[in-house]
Amino acid sequence: METSDLPTRADSIGTDLGEIESLLIQLTREGSGGGRPLDEVIGELSVLSRRVRPIYLAIQETLEQRDLTYELVARLEEIRRRALWLFRRSRLEQLFYAKLKLERSLRDTLYRQVLEAYDEFSSMEQLEGHLRGLSDDVLAAELLQEEAREGQ
Repeated sequence: METSDLPTRADSIGTDLGEIESLLIQLTREGSGGGRPLDEVIGELSVLSRRVRPIYLAIQETLEQRDLTYELVARLEEIRRRALWLFRRSRLEQLFYAKLKLERSLRDTLYRQVLEAYDEFSSMEQLEGHLRGLSDDVLAAELLQEEAREGQ
């Protein structure tokens, strides 16, 4: 690539990173606001982080050239830092939403188990109250009925 094409290439890379950053912000808002299912947000964030890799490689390759001006190197270094930041941020957001999904799953599972256990406990409490409230005659009759059922 000719030196005169490099500033145009840097602009193009900067534009690509700007698009990725906009998508990252949009996904973060949609994930936080419940506008998209978490699985979808996690998947899209994964795609974004993979889009940064070829851009970063292109920057690194360009920075290895020996015929770069100071201004272009400074500009490419800034773009490189932005690419690293976007990669880190997209991966961190991906982890955040994966943890959020797991937390919600645990909460829902535990909540359901707590309700089931509470229902079972309440049934036991009712049975206990019923047994405590039975007169001795009624209790004796129930005892004899159980013995008669077992004898059959």
